[in-house]
Amino acid sequence: MTMIRMNNIHKYFGSLHVLQGVSLEVAKGEIVAVIGPSGSGKSTLLRCMNQLERIDQGLLEIEGIVIEAAGDVGIKVTATPQEVRATYRRMGMVFQNFNLFPHMTALGNVMEAPISVNKVTKATAVQIAEKQLAKVGLLEKKDTFPSKLSGGQKQRVAIARALAMNPDIMLFDEPTSALDPELVGEVLSVIKKLAQEHMTMLIVTHEMGFAKEIADRVIFMDDGKILEDSSPKEFFENPRHSRIKTFLEKML
Repeated sequence: MTMIRMNNIHKYFGSLHVLQGVSLEVAKGEIVAVIGPSGSGKSTLLRCMNQLERIDQGLLEIEGIVIEAAGDVGIKVTATPQEVRATYRRMGMVFQNFNLFPHMTALGNVMEAPISVNKVTKATAVQIAEKQLAKVGLLEKKDTFPSKLSGGQKQRVAIARALAMNPDIMLFDEPTSALDPELVGEVLSVIKKLAQEHMTMLIVTHEMGFAKEIADRVIFMDDGKILEDSSPKEFFENPRHSRIKTFLEKML
């Protein structure tokens, strides 16, 4: 089953053409690593997937539902606003800067969406939150506020918060780039655990070894376009594009 389909996506910020005809499909249970230089459009691609940014041209489908059709694509959005909202409840996103609520404990942060969005009872939300905090190895920190957590712990709370909505798809936007090097491993190990459970994931990352180990496919973006979409083995051992060879020489 195709979980995400993007066809000929264009995105502008003013005169800046950030995504230039990007097409991409992600199957259920697939793990796709998105890599490339800064400013290549990687984060914008993820943000367009969950409509934090609106596309200017192209077609976006999530789990078979046409979420957005912009420009001259010949297809209309048939999903109701309620169907669109329901679809996005099944998509979790983890940002590079955590975005935790500072006035809430770790438990409170993870409980918030199940209560406010899914309208579960407080008792049920506590159960959900404790289960997800245990999954990321932070149950003992449930009563701790973000200011008292390390960067790696904050990011693991952010992952637990996304998982609390029981998503079908997880988007990670450079989840380790704001962390001190010694804290990167604890976050990557949580993502590896999700990979073992066959969660559908798109991960924008600069961690080349992690991408090589965990991804089913590696996508390389440069200047708003996908230059390569291949297996990790092909990508790292025999890149087809000279731009990728230059990039990998600097990164590895």
